[in-house]
Amino acid sequence: MELSKEKFILTREIKADKETVFKAFSEAEALAQWWGPAGMPITEMTLSFEPNGKFHYKLEGNNQVMWGLFVYKKISSPDVIEYVSSFADEKGNVCKSPFPIDFPLEVYNQLTFEEHNGITKLTLKAHPINATEEQVTAFVDLTASMEQGFSGTFKQLEAYLSKK
Repeated sequence: MELSKEKFILTREIKADKETVFKAFSEAEALAQWWGPAGMPITEMTLSFEPNGKFHYKLEGNNQVMWGLFVYKKISSPDVIEYVSSFADEKGNVCKSPFPIDFPLEVYNQLTFEEHNGITKLTLKAHPINATEEQVTAFVDLTASMEQGFSGTFKQLEAYLSKK
């Protein structure tokens, strides 16, 4: 993991062509199979995969319920997906983290897909936007936890793609 003052960067190599990997991020049926922390499957979602479209989802497990929201900003198939992620309520309104920390309300994410010899290098870059200094500090302080969480999610993506 590479980390600048306010940026989270995670790279993973996936044994699939980039069109297949990109598609796993763009279809509700696929996302339902792998997105989210291990042990917290998606139980409800709406997806409008287009610029200004939204991915609103509910995760349940480990005696927890969480809602998330992506607002897509840029989609360039099969190379780039950019979106703002937030915690949300059941109606899709941005809300504070369900955890007792002052986490940023909005995080800008960029996913890039690069293929070499049938292996896709997936890179996630994320940074807080419209955040207070305290929220930026919370984001930076949680990067090790975010690395662990996203690594687990991308492991689920690899398992999903290996069945295709």
